[in-house]
Amino acid sequence: MKIQILFLSGMVWLLLPSCSHKKNEIAQKNYLLKGDTILIPDSSNIRSKLKISKASIDLYKLQIFSAAKVTAIPNKYAVIAAPFNGRIMESFVKLGQEVNQGTPLFSIISSEFTDAQKLYLQAKQQYLLADKDFKRQKDLLDNGVGIQKDLESAKTTYEITKSELEKSQASIRIFGVDPDKMIFGEPLIVRSPIKAQVISNKIVVGKYLTDNSDPILTVAELSTVWITATVKEKDIRLVNEGDVTAAEVTAYPGQIFSGTVYHIDDMVDEETRAINVLIECKNLDRKLKPGMYATIKFTETPVMAVFVPPSSLLQFNDKNFLFLEVAPFQFMRRYVKTGETINGKTLITEGLTGNENLIVEGGFYLLDAK
Repeated sequence: MKIQILFLSGMVWLLLPSCSHKKNEIAQKNYLLKGDTILIPDSSNIRSKLKISKASIDLYKLQIFSAAKVTAIPNKYAVIAAPFNGRIMESFVKLGQEVNQGTPLFSIISSEFTDAQKLYLQAKQQYLLADKDFKRQKDLLDNGVGIQKDLESAKTTYEITKSELEKSQASIRIFGVDPDKMIFGEPLIVRSPIKAQVISNKIVVGKYLTDNSDPILTVAELSTVWITATVKEKDIRLVNEGDVTAAEVTAYPGQIFSGTVYHIDDMVDEETRAINVLIECKNLDRKLKPGMYATIKFTETPVMAVFVPPSSLLQFNDKNFLFLEVAPFQFMRRYVKTGETINGKTLITEGLTGNENLIVEGGFYLLDAK
């Protein structure tokens, strides 16, 4: 052992070999450096500790996950409020009841509706009189006893009353009533606009409602629902209309609800840099409730990809690398980009082709090789 003597300020110092020197000596026996290549000699203590294997190529389906929310399909959902100021006279449905388009929901009586009925009946009566007079004047003129001026006046009156009748008919039809079948003085019967189920019922018989009162009834057809997912801009290339998705909701952990991508928005939210995606999902058992939070899994078309054991990966700063065998027991560092770990194997997205031999165990013995 070589001892160095150092004289400083009249004192004698003995310098003994450092531990790092010993470590370097041992390392030099375990491997040799030739440029960027690390050579492991036959006499190396670590040769038997290194496990070498090939990277594998397997079928891979890229998956992305997105936060989502269950919603009712708009044209299968209706919120019903009072059509005008009035008092509820009768209720025809109960909560949970299945209704068809046109099924009576409740009746309401109102002076507004009564006034509309009066205007219609008056307009109808005036039209019938004008129509009769117009036909009479035409018949007189055809038989040579009429006056052209009287016919033209009757025609003008006829056209005016006809227009007024059509307006009053439209006013009645707004309330969903056929004017020809209307009975004056009867309450207005509000009917379901769609085939659905009553999911909210706040009908109180005798309650007076105004046209700005809160809705009193909600009907929805929930055998099919939408799940609205938000997909990051960078991932939208992986989502296509018609793709099959899998959804999970907090209420039913572990249960998968299958759906199909129905629509992808054309606009990006400038704040979140995300795009809304609508997934249509069957809901025959009614487990999916509008408002529930969900997680959607999108799966890309399967491709062949490179995988390595996680034990083969090492890290320098924020980069991943492994030791690639370039010849028997000769290795080089290879920096790689990684993806998710599936079934005990880590996806390599960049840096390997899949035909390489690499150290899958024991690579840390070579970390000091620079």
